[in-house]
Amino acid sequence: MKKIATTTLLALAVSAGAMAVASTANAGNTKSFTSTMQVPATPVSINVTLGEDLAHRADNLSDDIRDRFKSRSRRNGFANNGFFGQRDLDRLTKRLETKMAYRLEKRGFVISEDAPTVLNLVITDARPNRPTFNQISKATSLSFRSFGIGGAKFEGSLTSADGEQGDVSYGWYETDIRLAQGSGTWTDADRAIDKFARKVAKSFR
Repeated sequence: MKKIATTTLLALAVSAGAMAVASTANAGNTKSFTSTMQVPATPVSINVTLGEDLAHRADNLSDDIRDRFKSRSRRNGFANNGFFGQRDLDRLTKRLETKMAYRLEKRGFVISEDAPTVLNLVITDARPNRPTFNQISKATSLSFRSFGIGGAKFEGSLTSADGEQGDVSYGWYETDIRLAQGSGTWTDADRAIDKFARKVAKSFR
């Protein structure tokens, strides 16, 4: 009985440590929305990709030293911002593509896969509120009870046959850890995606 109690306390301590690290990782890291994109005069196709660093972190830790060593375990991707898993990152790109198409169509723009004007969007960073399946498989000390603040950051450009028609950037991260306790794995990143799509659509006036 004593052994079980000790193991439980250790697990809770590890989860609390991960939560504390994650809660401070992105505080104050919100980036204002900026856009120089012109209003597209033709149908638009939407191309969403992952930034090089984020794509690398699907199966690795970040190469940025500032993202590393927030946990004593090198396998703790939740604290060290890596090992997200390709499936989770693919889900984020699909969500941005879907939300962006919805917002643009709502404003009267035609979305077509073979359109001459392309809205290229890049997710350059994303942080989950809870460990992903891949992160948990890498570090057995993690559980779905671990939580922290999350969010995402984006860049993009509009191109046509005449060349580049401007660019866009935005980032949003939650700053209040109290709001993260009831979150799902990517709640804040999803919220950042929704905000970004809405702001891009509104910029095409």
